[in-house]
Amino acid sequence: MAGKQSSNISSAGQNKAEYQKVFYYVPNLIGYTHVADGYYARKFNQCSKFGEVLDMVTDRCTTTCLLTYLAELYPKGAMIFCFLISLDISSHYMQMYGSLITGHTNHKIMDESANFIMRAYYTNRLVLFLFCLGNEAFFILLYLVHYLDGFLYYFFGAIMLVAFPISVAKNAINLVQLWEASKQLAEFDVKETAATTKSISPSSSATKASKD
Repeated sequence: MAGKQSSNISSAGQNKAEYQKVFYYVPNLIGYTHVADGYYARKFNQCSKFGEVLDMVTDRCTTTCLLTYLAELYPKGAMIFCFLISLDISSHYMQMYGSLITGHTNHKIMDESANFIMRAYYTNRLVLFLFCLGNEAFFILLYLVHYLDGFLYYFFGAIMLVAFPISVAKNAINLVQLWEASKQLAEFDVKETAATTKSISPSSSATKASKD
């Protein structure tokens, strides 16, 4: 009995050591500063297109890596994690591309005609920060509780439950973003096709011929 108890204590100690190491991984140390990059870029007037794209790519890559690892830890939920990866990448790519071809300098710029959910999400920095924080916190905590037991398991598990609805809402916003960006691109195609058709219409050709 004593031997079994000693084994359990040893196992718990190893699990604690394992999850604590994760906090000090070099990519994670860099990631802790990620929340401040936009603030200091604006403060020192060093905003750039390269920085915007780097920020977007970094977010997508880190989230993909985390969800891929979660798919390995929780194989029954692998398809859900794959769906979330696909949704995250596709919705942000289409939003950024749609913004560029319609003349916006940043994918976060929303005019009055934009969907009210997207306006509320992108025009309020606090709202944007809280949704992103809650979403990433849920995934990180889902990783941590896999290795924890006892008090820490319930403590971080409780925080994870608080973050869960925020994560669900964030991914629902991604769905809205994908739909709105798709409509924006389709509307652009319709206008472009109409302009092209008008420029080569018979009436235009006849007018040009009469002038000649």
